[in-house]
Parts: sequence; structure tokens; C-alpha cells
Amino acid sequence: MRSILFVTSIAALSLLTTSVRAGLPDVVAYDNGDLYPGNPDHGWPANNGGFGYGAWTPLADTGGGGTYMEGVGVNNRQVEGNYSFALYAGTGSYDISRPLATNITGVGEFDVLTRFDLAGAGPNLVNIRTGNTLTSFGAGELLSFGIVNGNELSYTDGTGFHLISSGEARGDVWSWAVNFDSTAGTYSATVTNIGGGFATTFSGTLETNSVSVGSFAVINSSTGNNNNLIFDTPTFSIVPEPSSVALVGISLFGMLALRRRKA
Repeated sequence: MRSILFVTSIAALSLLTTSVRAGLPDVVAYDNGDLYPGNPDHGWPANNGGFGYGAWTPLADTGGGGTYMEGVGVNNRQVEGNYSFALYAGTGSYDISRPLATNITGVGEFDVLTRFDLAGAGPNLVNIRTGNTLTSFGAGELLSFGIVNGNELSYTDGTGFHLISSGEARGDVWSWAVNFDSTAGTYSATVTNIGGGFATTFSGTLETNSVSVGSFAVINSSTGNNNNLIFDTPTFSIVPEPSSVALVGISLFGMLALRRRKA
């Protein structure tokens, strides 16, 4: 009888572990400049690095700029590791999107690192989008963040444009974490200066609701030489619900504990 109780207890503990793990974020899409062959790989949009994403897709309103791989042997301005993705605007602007292999409906998280080595003219942003419309950066936009016509951070959501009192934000590495509910149309976000000195949170409504998140995009609109938007480790995660079998395991473990006390 004791052996049966022991085996059953182990099974219950295993289910408990599953329940705890079920509350952890599950990374469904990830990429990193260090993963690309032949680095520095200035033509990285032609490659499909990482996992969980479709191919990089330059947008139709692009004009005058392009891509390069920032890092060792270039300018050493990568935001992480040895190499990071980078856009230059050239004589106009450049924007590119990356679709998810599987859209996220409901609760999820998007994380990315950025560095704005640029003048700050026009929109210099990262956004999350519903679908992956290729006509323009803002098509299907749910939330955007970065620098627009200035030197401080900002974001645009369902209630419009908002300035973040970050002080001079150009040149530093910023970590962004956006928790979203695409069905409810809400989000909360954190931005942190990796070098220290500033961190803040903001929240609100997405630009639309009852949709799924299908891509992210990046745009650099600061023209001229040495005006680069550098980014890396774009990551989408979801938080799965605890399974019913795990809940059964919790109940079973409680019953076994009670039975042992009675014995």
C-alpha cells in the first residue's frame, strides 16, 4: 500500500511541476544577429534566422535606405553579443517587418533591444502589428515606440502620441518589454536603460482590439550619414493556461496528504 501511495505521490508532484511550468512564458519566436552566417552579414533580410518567424519583408514605402549588420569589425555599436541588426535611412527612410509563423491571439509579450544612433528626425520606431501588410510601416499598427522628431523616447497607442521623459535617449541601449492582450486591446510596457539611470512603465489601449498580433516592424527616418537604428533579440512569448490535468494533480496530491495524516 505504501508503495502505491509513493508512486501516486510522485505522479502528483510531477503534475504539480507541470502546473507551475505552465505559468511560465513560452517563447514562440526569437531571432538574434549573432545567428547569421558570414557575419557581418549586411544582407541579413535575405536570411531567415532564428525560429518562429517568416521571412524579413521590406515595406513598400521604403525609399533611399537599407540594412547592415552592426558589431565587431564595423562600428562596435551592437546592442547585444557580437552583432545586431541595423537600418540606415540614406536619402529617405527604410522600414522592414518580420511576420510571425503563427499569429498570437490574446495574451502575449514582445521584447526587443534598441539603440538610436541617429538625429531623431521623423519616426524612428519599432511597432507590433496585426497581420503583416506590406504597404507601410503603420499598416495594422497596434503600438509603436522609439524616437519621433526629438531626442526623447515616445510611444503611440490607442489614445495617440505620448512623450516619455527619458532625457537624451540617443546612443544608449534600451530594453523594451510589452505585455499585450490583443483581444481586449490592452497592454502594459516597460522600458529600461541597460546602462542604468532610467526605467519606467506605461500602459493603455492598443490602436485596435479583437485582433491577433502577426508581425513587428522597424523604421529609420533620420536621413544622412551615420544615422542608424540598431536592434536585436526580437522575441515573442505567450503564457499558456495551466492544464486541467495539472489541476487534477493538485487535488490528488492534497487528498494523498490528508490520507497520510489520517493513517
